Amino acid sequence: MAARARALLFAAWLPATVPAHAHELRLGGGYAPHGPEKGASLVLDYVGPGLAGLKALGGPRAYLGTQISLDGYTNYAQGGLLWRWEARRTYLDLGAGVAIHDGKLDLPPPTAGLSDAENDRRRAVRDDRIAFDTRWQFHATFAVGWRLNDRWAIEIEGQHWSNGQLGSQTHDGADSLGLRAAYRF
Repeated sequence: MAARARALLFAAWLPATVPAHAHELRLGGGYAPHGPEKGASLVLDYVGPGLAGLKALGGPRAYLGTQISLDGYTNYAQGGLLWRWEARRTYLDLGAGVAIHDGKLDLPPPTAGLSDAENDRRRAVRDDRIAFDTRWQFHATFAVGWRLNDRWAIEIEGQHWSNGQLGSQTHDGADSLGLRAAYRF
């Protein structure tokens, strides 16, 4: 319950910190399509204006976001860089960064020599939760958007969180697909 409260406080805090010259605020819903943490989520992102110092890298924009599980699973907060390609009223965003989550760490695996009951309990926990070994994860994101007018757009978005198996024994990750509205300031 404390993890859910922290995630909700973060979601409430983020819009209050967005400066008046913010580029975009995005709000929508996501769905984790495969297990073990299948379920719906609330998605909230802030995307800033282009970073002048990084024009040589294609002029990426910084983003901050959160994904809050509506089913009691893992919540994420992430940030990174986002690149956009536009063609008339449509656009494609690709981004990469880092995330922190409140999910389970170090779920014990079934092990030879333990009782059948203990190994069954361990399997049940692993069947219900993602086995993250580290609190920090890599974050990748994309959005395909359609601009309704100068201010509003709708987007199909996707996100992926993974440790890349760097310094970890597991490579469990999470994915989400969703639909959201984007408002340009």
